[in-house]
Amino acid sequence: MSASRGGGINIDVSAHAPGVEDAPRAASPEPHGMCRIALVVVWLILLGAIGAMSQQPASPHAGGTDLNLPQPESKADALAPSPQLTRKDSEAVKKKEYTTPDLSSRIEKWTSYRGKYFTTELGVAALIDYDSFSQDAESKKQIGVQDDQWDTRSMRFFASGGIGPKSYRVSYLAAYGFNGFDAPENHKNYWSFTDLFATFPAGKLGALTYGKQKETFVYEMIGDAAYLYQSERNLTPFFTSRNVGLMLANSVFKKRMTYTAGWFNDWYVTGTPFDKSGNQFTSRVTGLLSINEDGSKYFHIAASGRYAGATNGYVQLRGRPLGNVGDYFTDTGKIPATGQTDFGLEALWNYNSFSILSEFVRAYVQGTQFPSPSFYGFYVAGSWVITGEHHPYDRNVGYARRIIPQHHFGAVELTAMFGRNDLDDKSIHGGISDKTFFGVNWLLNRRLKLGVAGGVVTLDRAGLNGTTWIVQPRIQYIF
Repeated sequence: MSASRGGGINIDVSAHAPGVEDAPRAASPEPHGMCRIALVVVWLILLGAIGAMSQQPASPHAGGTDLNLPQPESKADALAPSPQLTRKDSEAVKKKEYTTPDLSSRIEKWTSYRGKYFTTELGVAALIDYDSFSQDAESKKQIGVQDDQWDTRSMRFFASGGIGPKSYRVSYLAAYGFNGFDAPENHKNYWSFTDLFATFPAGKLGALTYGKQKETFVYEMIGDAAYLYQSERNLTPFFTSRNVGLMLANSVFKKRMTYTAGWFNDWYVTGTPFDKSGNQFTSRVTGLLSINEDGSKYFHIAASGRYAGATNGYVQLRGRPLGNVGDYFTDTGKIPATGQTDFGLEALWNYNSFSILSEFVRAYVQGTQFPSPSFYGFYVAGSWVITGEHHPYDRNVGYARRIIPQHHFGAVELTAMFGRNDLDDKSIHGGISDKTFFGVNWLLNRRLKLGVAGGVVTLDRAGLNGTTWIVQPRIQYIF
């Protein structure tokens, strides 16, 4: 699998506007500082393994007495890289009543089976957007005219459950649906298995997951996209959404720290020869530095790393401000390389109904024909739930979960985000994009959410500085 969503047009100095001189750029910093971070990540994983070997058996529940968090049935279920489906809600949450009607609880019974050695539950997740663009003249020259359009951001059908006795129960997830975010080049309407994996308990070492799953790099990717503060991820040039591989996960030190490590390569799925298909190695370590008794005040930090081998001798980083539609705003083109090494840092602070999330990623490309470039991206996102709720923190996986409305009319959240992706360095001119967005979300009940986000994206590329205004309303339903 490509180190980023493959395809696209090579972009080099000749792609710039005629007569426009490139300003000298400082040489990319050597990765010594990031290498130190990588060593810290490895050391923390070793510490986590030691802690895992000495810890006492613990409940799979993610947050003690917090009934707003998912209620996994086993350790494998708790550590699996699964989205938060409403079927995992506690009984207390399921009994909440809202002004906006929802499906009858009998639907859950009709779409599930619970036996002694096998369980299954069916679900669906639908995110429907309408994307509206307004561009200045330079933006149109850079990326072409962007059309207003409806977008099925995601439409997935799930089957999840467990296999085996309670003493050793394997968790599984199969998700099939439309996912334009991961569509191959020239496939606008793309249906496939977005997730297909099984998670096996591994004793005190945690749990092993094999199959098509999320790579363990970048909070935006690992977390539930439907419940992020921002309507769309910002760091898309720096990760692959899904890949086929093996991942180890655990929560240690009384669930104050999590670690994951994975190896991914989908050569036998795509038909690419193994020696031409890039191997991906990822890891992420989180630390919960503080949390109060009811989980409404917490501070989380994390570090992650990823090595992505080249596919057919190239790597490519590119991104667009929305999930599935529009052209790529930033694009390095195909860079001859052996691979790329990425490092990430993240911090999440929550104080009652206020929270701030920030990430920084640096990518170092190991070029084979040109001086090796490096690129970076970051964002800062904020949330204020004006009705008083908060995003509860899941200690099993090291990220915040969805808001559970506590009022009959639901919950209302205001959001803001600023992010940058810089894909310009040395002979590579992929562009520098800044994105500022504001939004409001109305969670009418525990399954239905209405939202609207809007803002401006500026792009410095090809000797031009373009500006694009975007408005994106969304309707979302998770069952």
